[in-house]
Amino acid sequence: MPSRAALLLTLGACAGAVEWTWTWTPAVGDKPATATVATFKYGKDWAYAIELDDGPKWVRSFAVPFLAAHAYTDAPPGVAGGKRLPFVGSVAAIIASTGFNSANVDWDDLRALGEAGWGVMNHSFDHRGYHWEEKGKLDDRAVAEDAFWSQALFAAGLPGGRAPTGAVYANGYVDYNRNDALAKAGIAIATRVGGSSTRDVTSAEVRWLDFPRNYLDDGVWVKDGNGDPLAQFPGAAADGPAAGTLVIDFTHGIDEKADSANQQRWRTRLETIAKRWGAGGADRLWCAPTAEIADYVKAAKAATISIKPGRLSITLPDAVPGSALTLRLRGIGAKATLTAPAGGVLHRQDGDVVLTTPLIGKRGTAPPAPALTAIYDGPPVSTVFAKPARIAGVVVGIGGCPKTDSEWKLALRTAAGEQPIGSRTLAAGKWVVGAQLCPIVPSAEPILATGITVSAIPEMQRMVVWALAGP
Repeated sequence: MPSRAALLLTLGACAGAVEWTWTWTPAVGDKPATATVATFKYGKDWAYAIELDDGPKWVRSFAVPFLAAHAYTDAPPGVAGGKRLPFVGSVAAIIASTGFNSANVDWDDLRALGEAGWGVMNHSFDHRGYHWEEKGKLDDRAVAEDAFWSQALFAAGLPGGRAPTGAVYANGYVDYNRNDALAKAGIAIATRVGGSSTRDVTSAEVRWLDFPRNYLDDGVWVKDGNGDPLAQFPGAAADGPAAGTLVIDFTHGIDEKADSANQQRWRTRLETIAKRWGAGGADRLWCAPTAEIADYVKAAKAATISIKPGRLSITLPDAVPGSALTLRLRGIGAKATLTAPAGGVLHRQDGDVVLTTPLIGKRGTAPPAPALTAIYDGPPVSTVFAKPARIAGVVVGIGGCPKTDSEWKLALRTAAGEQPIGSRTLAAGKWVVGAQLCPIVPSAEPILATGITVSAIPEMQRMVVWALAGP
């Protein structure tokens, strides 16, 4: 008689770890089962990621459905009947523009993108670091402040209070990770054109914080790629990317006009990938946000697996970002009645069970310490706080084109008098849109203050005062 499968899912906190458990009743004659973790989710051979830079507003309305017209399935290669899943991407968002510039995504957009399966990548606080002129180089303090504040504010705005684990180097400026600033802030993968890493994530030579991506801005695509829809795509003339490969395509824009040469190239590229290696063909690829792919690989290496007759347990350290995992189980007989776990997937292949778990742990990473809370968010006016607070910094939203040179100033009210923390002069006739950061931590100790004095100008639109959370 076939056994009736029993299912038990637990997600409980061990000491510094999270455990996921699945149980079944072995069939008579079953051998002791063994389990191995697949290189990529769903047992796929290689992974594909698409990154859209600078957080443009059109990502939500146009890019999501445009990519979703192409699909792969949740079955391992060679197994029919998998559920079709849409191609998704990542948006590289700039904090200074998010919610401060109508041409860019806001926090509602980012939450909606997450619900559609997309990822958010850290693209710096204000995109100001670059290497081609001395004035664009950031010192150690500026690098540390950018990593801290961008990650802290992403965590404050994204669901679950978690920060991204993926970053895109603004202007390709790798010094954003000087002194391991990004790594210390929880970034697991950082990408740029010309990155020095191998694309083989199974290699000991992989450099996660300098990962390469294909440059598909239209001018470059036409000039260097001769307009070939599959330009820069590895293995395009053969069987596709090698097993273990992560391929990242990147652009600043996809033309929304259906008859444009740019959109036709993109459509041909995506259709070809889907038909040859996705749902329409060999089904070898897993398409996911960049950071989700990196998190999977790292979780697969860090996971501790325990398998006993009828019981499988997977433990992930808390320090590892959460991820689903795909395992190949051998020794579970064909007569066993198995049920896919809630939020997971189960397929049989060549006598094995290919099991994909739901998310184990928490997606993303914890915000950098110290934890922050917004104690004021509103018009930029002088105000007294409800109670004294340890101020970590202030973000000022600016929008407009001043007719004359104009300067705004901020000062905290302390027991020792007013303490200036930031100012900026706006040049006459020049448009400025975005946010300005006036940081105190992490470069200095927070300032105990009872209020803030603002010397405002008309172009100041919003002010957010951030204090240390807790007593």
